[in-house]
Amino acid sequence: MKSNRTRSVKLSVALLLLILIGVSFTTFQKYNPGPKVEKLKLLPNFKAEHLYSPSGSKTGSWVSMTFDDKGRIITSDQYGFLYRLVIPPIGSDTTKVKVKVEKLIVGDSTNNKVGMGYAHGLLYAFNSLYVMVNHNSDDKFKSGSGLYRLQDTDGDDQFDKVTLLKALTGEGEHGPHSIVLSPDKKSIYMIAGNYTDMPDMDNYRLPRTWKEDNALATIKDPNGHATDRFAPGAFVMKTDPDGAKWELVSAGYRNPYDFTFNEDGEMFVYDGDMEWDLGMPWYKPTRISHATSGSEFGWRSGNTNWSPSYIDNLPAILNIGQGSPTNLVSSYNARFPEKYRRGLLAFDWTFGIIYSVQLIPDGSSYKTTAEEFLSGQPLPLTDGVIGPDGALYFLTGGRELESDLYRVYYGDNSLPNNDLPSNATASILEARNLRKQLEEFHGKPDPGAIKLAWPNLKNKDRFIRYAARIAVEHQPVAEWQDKALNEKDPITLMQSMTALARNGSKDLNSKMLNALMKINYSLLSESQKMDLLRTFELTLLRTGKPQSSDRLKLSNYLNAHFPAKSNEINRFMTKILVYIGDERVVPKTLAIIDLAKDDESDQKGITSSTDLILKNPQYGLDIAKTLSKTPPSQQIYYAVALSEAKKGWTPALRSKYFKWFFKAFGYKRWQQLYRLY
Repeated sequence: MKSNRTRSVKLSVALLLLILIGVSFTTFQKYNPGPKVEKLKLLPNFKAEHLYSPSGSKTGSWVSMTFDDKGRIITSDQYGFLYRLVIPPIGSDTTKVKVKVEKLIVGDSTNNKVGMGYAHGLLYAFNSLYVMVNHNSDDKFKSGSGLYRLQDTDGDDQFDKVTLLKALTGEGEHGPHSIVLSPDKKSIYMIAGNYTDMPDMDNYRLPRTWKEDNALATIKDPNGHATDRFAPGAFVMKTDPDGAKWELVSAGYRNPYDFTFNEDGEMFVYDGDMEWDLGMPWYKPTRISHATSGSEFGWRSGNTNWSPSYIDNLPAILNIGQGSPTNLVSSYNARFPEKYRRGLLAFDWTFGIIYSVQLIPDGSSYKTTAEEFLSGQPLPLTDGVIGPDGALYFLTGGRELESDLYRVYYGDNSLPNNDLPSNATASILEARNLRKQLEEFHGKPDPGAIKLAWPNLKNKDRFIRYAARIAVEHQPVAEWQDKALNEKDPITLMQSMTALARNGSKDLNSKMLNALMKINYSLLSESQKMDLLRTFELTLLRTGKPQSSDRLKLSNYLNAHFPAKSNEINRFMTKILVYIGDERVVPKTLAIIDLAKDDESDQKGITSSTDLILKNPQYGLDIAKTLSKTPPSQQIYYAVALSEAKKGWTPALRSKYFKWFFKAFGYKRWQQLYRLY
């Protein structure tokens, strides 16, 4: 009996194991990546699946995507229709269970006309599909650039109502781009590149006082790029579900395709570089910015691009390097290890890299660390989202290139994606809450604004100082002008004079300059010296060149500290002294021009240019040519600044100046600029 009982138990266990193995086999097939996935470089224990090939199926080259309320993906061809996809669950045998693809027919689509598409941005929210069309109206597709709302009014699972919420002027790769739902799920945010005209808004969190604001002699791009585009460049705006009210949130970008919110409800923007300016002193790499309320990031056309050090803009929290940003997504809802959930995934189209950017709370903002999350050659990344299942779905394509849809997950996709405990300390939360309090005063006058904002103009946190100044600028100037002019604290004085320069009367020129010249320059830190010099520059640009006596005083004040050890300070000194017609700036600058060395740590990115060269032969070759004859950016800055100098020249100094130009012809980008210059 015992042996029979034992044999029976063993048979039962064996049968149970067979059943479990069978269930496991049918619900989670053996991982079989295939050739499209084998070219991908993944982190350990991450897996990828190739789900669909739009180009192989003649459905276009897809550039945007979103999930609807039924877990289906909606995508758009860059130059064509919208499509809706039913995706097999993770673990399915994708060789047998195929993606179901439906072309969405919206409105009149006879004669192969597109009813709705050409979308750089898609968002399903409020029982509607929001579509950011990027297109000039033509015979193939009559709808022009703008934000459209698509609705199903009769319950047949097809969009039969199309409403234009906001028409936009601008199209192409620097036109209107992505759409994102606000963290509170009550508003819609959208972003547009610098070839998009900013429409009139109902409210402006960044005061509408922007100008080019650079005393450096202007050089426009010799290839004609953005020569007719002006401040404030690319921008982020928000609206309600019906598109009734519009608000400017942030500006000063070049061409950011995408942005996102993290679990703290903070917004981040991934902006592009001006790749032709690599090696120039005004070059800024692709970068991720913490886009706070009323923020300005200083894009200006040509060589008037602002330095991140300027007091009137904010710096990036991460410089990446060369590339073409196309997507930024929070990975908080992914079923990934916690390290990767507490951050962002940043997509680079040119070099086929997804970067994982971990956000580390720092004061009222963040510090970052970053690493390569996924890459491939070629892998022209266009868009990506975290799906309802916690996996990453992403597209490749654009410019009619080969297009594919992939899915990436960790292990067997079973890690939890529930809320994580906050990693912010009490002091971090206090700083963040203070910044948000100040941001409540952005966009409207408020009797309590000056009381809270004024003492925070000298806060140690740069993002809080910025928020405080913007709060001040939104209040009537008469309420704080005298307070600013009589301010004794040097840091508060610089911030308030920056606000006054941007909003006050030109009649205040002498009072403002003399107030600033009372500051003991020698007692300032290097960053505070740069703030002071930028405030001088803004005051001169906004209120005019100084009267004779003030010009002499300012000349003596600055010359006492020029040249300096810092490249950035010397740049400020040179252009300001040239701007006011100083006689000593020419010999002083030419005495240091040949000895000037570039600061290799300046805006250093996480990527190495040499590492990127092999990832894209076409673009890599251009980088290699530039690196082979790297322009001396500090020397170039001096040369451009001196081009406007009218005083202080001698025949010997002119000879030295033009000999430098002759030597500079050997640098690739400088040759192009000089032709126009």
